[in-house]
Amino acid sequence: MGKKIVIGMLLVVCTTLAYSAGDSEAQGASDEARIVFATNETPILTPEFWSVVSNRFMDVHPGVVVENIAQPSSSVMHRDFLKTLLATDQFPDVMVMASPRDFVAADALLALPTEQMQYLRDPNIGTLAGESYVAVYKYQVGGFWFNRTAFDALGIDEPSTYAELIEACETIAQSGSIPIAMGLRDGWPQLILASMLISADVLADNPDWGTQRNASQTSFSDHDIVAALQKYQDLLQNYANDDMASVSYAQMLEYFFSGQALMIPMGSWLQGEEARLMPGFEVGFFPVPSDSSADTIAVWVNEGLAINANTEHPEAAMAFVEFFFTDDIWYRQFLQTEMLFPATREPVEYEMSALREEVGAKFETLRPVENWYDMTGDGALLPGLQAYFNTMTQRIALGADVADELRRYDDEWELAYANLQ
Repeated sequence: MGKKIVIGMLLVVCTTLAYSAGDSEAQGASDEARIVFATNETPILTPEFWSVVSNRFMDVHPGVVVENIAQPSSSVMHRDFLKTLLATDQFPDVMVMASPRDFVAADALLALPTEQMQYLRDPNIGTLAGESYVAVYKYQVGGFWFNRTAFDALGIDEPSTYAELIEACETIAQSGSIPIAMGLRDGWPQLILASMLISADVLADNPDWGTQRNASQTSFSDHDIVAALQKYQDLLQNYANDDMASVSYAQMLEYFFSGQALMIPMGSWLQGEEARLMPGFEVGFFPVPSDSSADTIAVWVNEGLAINANTEHPEAAMAFVEFFFTDDIWYRQFLQTEMLFPATREPVEYEMSALREEVGAKFETLRPVENWYDMTGDGALLPGLQAYFNTMTQRIALGADVADELRRYDDEWELAYANLQ
């Protein structure tokens, strides 16, 4: 029987079984495979949303029961929630997984047979030492989402350089609006901006930077990293809402969609919020610019589904992963909810918003660069360094010395590297 979660977290049990109670009793508990699926809940990816795939899977797999669980609140990052489950011997059978290096180092994830995942466009994305541990289920892009209606009224063009971004911020501030919505309370929204700035300034010129760092051929204290995070600090210190330290992700969205703040740095999942909230203004998108151009775009190719290496039901878990991608009704709904780019070999069509069409058109013309925080494969940040980056970027946002923080980050890298030896 799959592991039960008993530590006071939000537990959503999918109870719609594909067979009657009488049939269930006749089968007996010994014939029933029970798997726990750890989802990542957000304001738009609700328990009801995630229950769709579990219930649809159970409809066609009457011998399997799926239990959905999620982090207890928005202040708990999904990745940290999974680490807690692993440490308390309650690791789920299947889980939403982003950047798996920490869990691979703990021998917690099953190596996925790529020959069985030919339904994916590229089943080898993000391999670690030649093994695949995540079936990537979406491609996402990041940048600045802006109030185009207000930009037009203020005569602001989409910034194509960092200097033009600063000019736009100045114009917005002088108009009495907040240039950039930001919230630090939940511990992750700020790292989106920090990472995208590093992607634009560092990875755009050197996409192998992560691999070089893990080979000790460069450091976090390099001039380009310091300069990128100095930009990050300047933007938030000078142009974000004053109460960002106490603002949650949901409140950050409110700042933007209510029109109080005219820009929000975030991933393409924001399109789902735009479609859900239908603000009274037109939303636009532009990539994070470097000093010289805005011809690259930050892309996430790190998130998908992973399987517990010690699951008691590997066949049922693998069947669930395959179903996630191949059930046409569910996968189309999954993509449309956040207006995502599909990761499957077969194209997927769904009704797109005008904003999604705009983003898709820009994506076709821009050069994709991995989002720095979620670099994949052998260039991924070493175990523990993502969590440190979360707290470090919070300190930098509130005024900590950038160079000092990055020197400490190098020290953390040395410890993480030594732990791997």
